[in-house]
Amino acid sequence: MQSEEVSSADVANMMQGLLDRQAIQDIISCYSLGQDSHQGEDSAILQQWEETFSETGTVDYSAAGGTVGSYRDLAKWMRGDENTKGSMSGFSNWQHMLSLPLVSIAGDTAHARTDFFATHRGRADQGWNVHYNASGAFHDDLVRTPKGWRIQFRRLEVYFGDPLEIAKTA
Repeated sequence: MQSEEVSSADVANMMQGLLDRQAIQDIISCYSLGQDSHQGEDSAILQQWEETFSETGTVDYSAAGGTVGSYRDLAKWMRGDENTKGSMSGFSNWQHMLSLPLVSIAGDTAHARTDFFATHRGRADQGWNVHYNASGAFHDDLVRTPKGWRIQFRRLEVYFGDPLEIAKTA
């Protein structure tokens, strides 16, 4: 059996690929951290999302009846503003669980697909006494920036969503 030598350039390329994949995985996780770190009335998701998306980052959440536009538009659609309630206003708590992303990298661009499961607790005080569970995938186009990898475009794919009524409290 012949052994093949691996050049230091090959090792450096392999290491860079692994570092890129880890950085992309962290950025994808940062999106959910923004969602899940700010529960209920706390709408400060842009604290994490400003470090998740590129400056010109866009989204397509039309599969959930949501925004097609900038990630800042998505934050407003989800969390509202001083004049408008967001789509998440009927929930008190939520949690997003992510699979490991499937990543393909081509130089300074990448594509990732990440399955998710999200669970949301409805606000009984607003008449929505349910758990809402959803499953789907995020399809991300990413770009390497001077600040690291960032999401340039995110498309939401929804596999299913189920509202499950919970027992009313006395």
